Amino acid sequence: MYIDKQLCKSDECHRECIAACARVHGDDPPIIFDKGAKIPRITSDCTNCLNCIRACPFGAITSTVIEKPAQRKKQRMSSNQNESARPYLTDDELKQFPERDMIFARVFNDPDFEYYGKHAFYGGEAMISRNIPGYGRFEYERAEAGWQLYDGRAAVIGPLLGDAQKSPDSQTRVEEDSETLTTEVKKAAKIFGASLVGIASLDRNWLYSVNRSGEPYDIPERFSHAIVMAIEMDYEGISKSPAFASATSTAVGYSKMAFAEIELTAFIRRLGYSAIPCGNDIALSVPLAIDAGLGQYGRHGLLITKEFGPRVRIAKVLTDMPLLHDSPDYGFCDAVVRFCEVCEKCAHHCPSKSIRVGKRREWSGTTKSNNPGAEKWYVNPETCYGYWIENGSDCSNCIRSCPYNKRDGLLHRAVLWVVRYFPWLNRFVLKFDDLIGYGKQKTPDK
Repeated sequence: MYIDKQLCKSDECHRECIAACARVHGDDPPIIFDKGAKIPRITSDCTNCLNCIRACPFGAITSTVIEKPAQRKKQRMSSNQNESARPYLTDDELKQFPERDMIFARVFNDPDFEYYGKHAFYGGEAMISRNIPGYGRFEYERAEAGWQLYDGRAAVIGPLLGDAQKSPDSQTRVEEDSETLTTEVKKAAKIFGASLVGIASLDRNWLYSVNRSGEPYDIPERFSHAIVMAIEMDYEGISKSPAFASATSTAVGYSKMAFAEIELTAFIRRLGYSAIPCGNDIALSVPLAIDAGLGQYGRHGLLITKEFGPRVRIAKVLTDMPLLHDSPDYGFCDAVVRFCEVCEKCAHHCPSKSIRVGKRREWSGTTKSNNPGAEKWYVNPETCYGYWIENGSDCSNCIRSCPYNKRDGLLHRAVLWVVRYFPWLNRFVLKFDDLIGYGKQKTPDK
């Protein structure tokens, strides 16, 4: 554990870190204030329980080495200051990102983009003509068909977004306590197809500033909660990446997202509350999913969940329903970052070399499709998309090769436990993953 001296303000707090540490370690906690010192000191008896991280009101304690203290950024707290700090760092450069600058929008609105006018399946016919296993006509049409529901959601989302500007009829509202409402919303989300569901306080920094056409989003302030759903994608399909079978798994995942978000929105509105469905629009998915306790970001920039690793798609519903918020699993989040520092499999399996190697994380990317202001590994979406054009469909090699991408089960959970509590074994776990053959492409024509 490490303390950022620039962020620590012991004269402005109640030394919550000491109290939190003592709850675990008793009267002789490993975090102490030496006589006359203004900054606490962590002794070698520290067990990395992370209680001090959760308790510090200034985000001054971290589990990773601070190599450049002068460049350390303040950890953003959630909008409710009684909630714990989030398991990522942001700085003052963070602001609402324009959806028009995301890579899929630039394909149609940015003439300066190298792949302007070329949709994700642009090179599909050329690949079919080469008679490569896994790139046949049936595989291609299945992948295209998988998008049908998601692509048609705009016809439903438009009116729903317009209706969100109106306050619901309070006389029809079902008045229940927050615990009951939260339970029923999560139950409905699972029934409608969510594999995982969590609820977060809506940080408005994660709302897009404008849509893909450059028109401002107008999300009323009363929408203060985000219900985040993760939809599992098919393991076998993703294992065939970058062949067309993986594109089918992705497409079906998106269409399942559309179904779940629209149905959950309808359920909430029938209870008399406002709700807005969100797929890859309106708000950024990964940070909201982290805030909702579903997982942590990885080197590949994707959400990593305990149950399925990065093999999920994310849908959201924004609402004014008074719901209880979930909290991140800080131990899991910390373990993911530590493992990603060592792993690099997604980077080595990336055909376009769009994923960075190295332990160091940055505060900004290299293209206009990167949103600066958060400390992470930034991928290059432009070169990534360029490979999609060559491949004839999207690529999921980073998901396929990620060691967290496993079928959920006892063995998977046991390895997660080892990675979390014995991080010095991470390289051994990685070698074992390679030895078993996980992450390699499976025969695409089966």
